[in-house]
Amino acid sequence: MTTDTAGQAAPRMPLLNKMLFSADHVGLQAISYFRQQWVLFFLAPPAIEGMSRVPDVSLLGFDIDARVLAGVLIFAGRFIDAFTDPLIGWWSDRTRSRWGRRIPFIMFSTPFYALFGALIWSLPVEGSSWWNALYFVLMLELFFTAATMSSGALEALVPELTRTARDRMSVVSLIFLFAVGGAGLGLVAGGFIKDAFGFQVAGTFFAVVALVFRYLSLRAVWNRAPRDISPAEVHFWQGFKDTLRNSQFVAFLPTFVMFTTGVGVLQGWVPFFAVGVLLQERDGAATSFLSMSVIAGVVVAGIAIWMLFAAGRVTKRRIYGVCLVTSALLFPLIGLVGLAMSGGLLLQGFVVMFIAGMPMAAVFLLPKGLTADIADYDALLRGERREALFYATQNFFEKVTYALPPLLLSLVLQLGDSPENPMGIRLAPLLAGGLVLLGFSLWPRYKLPDTINRDTVMAAGLVPAR
Repeated sequence: MTTDTAGQAAPRMPLLNKMLFSADHVGLQAISYFRQQWVLFFLAPPAIEGMSRVPDVSLLGFDIDARVLAGVLIFAGRFIDAFTDPLIGWWSDRTRSRWGRRIPFIMFSTPFYALFGALIWSLPVEGSSWWNALYFVLMLELFFTAATMSSGALEALVPELTRTARDRMSVVSLIFLFAVGGAGLGLVAGGFIKDAFGFQVAGTFFAVVALVFRYLSLRAVWNRAPRDISPAEVHFWQGFKDTLRNSQFVAFLPTFVMFTTGVGVLQGWVPFFAVGVLLQERDGAATSFLSMSVIAGVVVAGIAIWMLFAAGRVTKRRIYGVCLVTSALLFPLIGLVGLAMSGGLLLQGFVVMFIAGMPMAAVFLLPKGLTADIADYDALLRGERREALFYATQNFFEKVTYALPPLLLSLVLQLGDSPENPMGIRLAPLLAGGLVLLGFSLWPRYKLPDTINRDTVMAAGLVPAR
């Protein structure tokens, strides 16, 4: 008999429900990765691709390039959004309703999540304008808020629905597979749709996909989401401080945010790489093929990770650490494409992107499971379940740092973003690798085992349950 983290008999989700619940990540990753990859390019493309949609700025005697302003706008939207995550997570943990703690948030915020996700790409003025800048920030912030309310509540259901280590890894593995499919849809199909129909049609398409898959996922767990879990009673600031006092959360969090920040730099960088280094005129198609190479690497590595884990030969802790250090070493090599060989640039790009994509499998496969383990450990320590606050706090710090990639990339590209001077394009992967390496330096402090109960926690040398 399987047991949950409290030692009680644990029900298991049917496979079909697991698959439909995990399928949400098709829409979630598609809308997210399309936005992350193309939004800076959309607002401020290279000069050979057309006019910027936001203006250049003169401030205190300094001339600020339109792309830097675009990076600041994206940073501002993401940074402001980060502060809503802990509040919404705390609100969800404390909610009382006949539908439980999570379903009301998913049910009522999802339509706005899709609506504002589409409106981001429909600027009010043709050409460069401050109205475009103001409109973009407003739509971006409304989108992020609705996404936090809907996605955060769904994410918090993972530890509530999976009460055994085997069940949890099964769901996390399915999430990985659907997330890869969603990323492929956003990164690969996105470029082709954008080339054929424009940004507005592409943005609307991915918003509809996100809406459909979110409600499909909700339907799969409607009768299984717990209604009887007692709402957390802790006050917001106390709960937030207690979350940051969890030693294993503090060990995990910096590694995750640095990893995702480094990957974020590369996502926004790919279209510039296609134009400035690989010399491709059809930037959308070239970006899609490069993204396809990354996804292929992620799939190959993800299958290998799953097989090793299923055979009991690795732990989440070990494989995540290996992927961190491997990414830190591989990312800078992408910037060297074309330096040793001037021919076959696109093929070189495919190969290095495939190799660099392999350790990214950890970003898709493991963090949700690691955070669920940490939430279980916290429940052992404190006697109440606060999943949403853990996921929300993780998202808060992720968003604060993940707001940086567009801004950092816009600054690095000032060193050169053209075929004549690609210096900034070549240095961006080095920046990404350095960020991941910084995160890896903190990973050895994480000690949690894959199964969380009093005995395994004590065996790991951590504080046992009271």
